[in-house]
Amino acid sequence: MRWIDLHNVEYGECVVLGTDSNSLLMVDCGSLNTVIREGARNFKEYAQKSLTARYSGVAHRAFLLTHYHRDHACGLWDILDAQPNYFEELYLPCSPCDERGLPLLLEFALFAYVFLPRQGFCGQVSTGALKSFSRVLRQTQQGTAYALGQGDCFVSGGVTFECLWPPRQGYPFDEMFADAVERLHRYVEQPEQPGTDLLQDFLDDFYTFCNLYTRLCTQCPVQSADAAATLAVLDRIDALAPALACLPAAAEVCALLESQSVREAYSRQVNAASLVFQNVRTESGSTDDVLMTGDATPETIAAVEPLLYHDYYAVKAPHHGTHSAVSPVLLGLSAAHVLLSCGEAPDGARCIAAEWAAMPAMKHCTNANCAFLQAGGGCCNRTALCWDSGGLALRCPGNRRGEPLCGIRVVGTQARGCVCDTGTQERRLW
Repeated sequence: MRWIDLHNVEYGECVVLGTDSNSLLMVDCGSLNTVIREGARNFKEYAQKSLTARYSGVAHRAFLLTHYHRDHACGLWDILDAQPNYFEELYLPCSPCDERGLPLLLEFALFAYVFLPRQGFCGQVSTGALKSFSRVLRQTQQGTAYALGQGDCFVSGGVTFECLWPPRQGYPFDEMFADAVERLHRYVEQPEQPGTDLLQDFLDDFYTFCNLYTRLCTQCPVQSADAAATLAVLDRIDALAPALACLPAAAEVCALLESQSVREAYSRQVNAASLVFQNVRTESGSTDDVLMTGDATPETIAAVEPLLYHDYYAVKAPHHGTHSAVSPVLLGLSAAHVLLSCGEAPDGARCIAAEWAAMPAMKHCTNANCAFLQAGGGCCNRTALCWDSGGLALRCPGNRRGEPLCGIRVVGTQARGCVCDTGTQERRLW
């Protein structure tokens, strides 16, 4: 990479890869925080104005979304609302199918879309997933959309990337989650219950939508007419929703969808199906050697371990570097730099796990919300040697309000290098 920008969007993520002098790939853009506390910035305004203005001079811009959680996705919709043609290419995750060919995440999303309030967690994630391709292609007139899965390659600037996860077929869904989707089907498919004809109409459109969507995910690129066809079926399902909500089956469906264990299982499965990708290596020891992980779980990383390189220039820690996503596989890699995007969540309950501090790599963090720093009172990079300079990180210009030698910048209103306890000074970076 020519450069990497790691944006401080509080508890969210936005990583921008400079793939050559005139091209970039923005990987995710979202936040759980309406207001970014550093600088008291409104996130939507930041995405639509500051973020887009920063890269307005880059001729070729592409966007890749790893998964549909708000803290990774909402900024994409904000940018497209303001500037529909800001990106030339948009890469979205495919919907994986199990060994039977069933897209369980997509099916769960449809149930949640129909039977739960749209403003709830499951409703927001489901709506984003179900309407993503039609929304992207409807808003942009010049952009091209692609559905990515394991084995797919794409190019940005002078770098070719390959997707390592998720597989389109034979996806290993968690047993508890698969059982929940099966129970949802049983509730609406039970014979001789009130509203049988209405439920059958719903199921007919349900399976039509799933078939169209999974077929759409195999296209390269996605065709606007096919995306519109899936939206038309979804509109028919939408029209049935008020009547479906009055049926006895709806109460059973809602009770299951709203249970804490099922909500958590759904969220874990969305994370586990994150797009994981790396560059296609043409030479060793290149700054193009990056591994991007979305919110991948340790189980996902273990599944792709045979496809990983032994060493990388930069590795993005999954799920904001929190303890639940710490992967022994990633901790065992040789990496020059680790990217950690973890600000304070609205509930204030999450921070970067101390395990990342033990890696012999330079850590780049968007926030000092770190278990190692809180416990030890000092930055884990303070006495570390930088791969790029061969000297102490403290001597890097990036830690003295200059440009870092590695080209990896933490972007925010405060001057922050890779040594996070050297003090901060207000400055504008856009």
